[in-house]
Amino acid sequence: MEAWVFWLILGVILMVAEILTPTFFIFWFGVGALAASLVSLYLGIYVQLIVFGVVSIVLVLLTRRLVQHWESPRKIHVEEIVGKVALVIEKIDNKSGTGLVKINGDIWRAFSEDDEEIIEKGEHVKILRVEGAHVVVKRV
Repeated sequence: MEAWVFWLILGVILMVAEILTPTFFIFWFGVGALAASLVSLYLGIYVQLIVFGVVSIVLVLLTRRLVQHWESPRKIHVEEIVGKVALVIEKIDNKSGTGLVKINGDIWRAFSEDDEEIIEKGEHVKILRVEGAHVVVKRV
């Protein structure tokens, strides 16, 4: 296999692998591989490796801060939602372990304050407290 074909295939594989990861990091190595593919038409393997490494690292360093800004999830303070009213989007039933509510555009796993109470989809509930990654609610 010729070197330019190897670099081209590697570049495509790395770019496709980027789709499967939650970060925006591997893509730049794919671009570096494509740059090495172009260089491989005229220069030797050592230059190809240097171009691959330099292009990849420079792109990572130049774009990392921008990409981190895009990736950073919206931070919320739990105090923001305690006491607010949320919409039930999945029936809340503590015994079966189901329940989702939507508040301020965010979806939270929800449990009823009373284990015997079942709250149907479409009803409104009040957020009593946040416990880890779920909220405890009561019917409004």
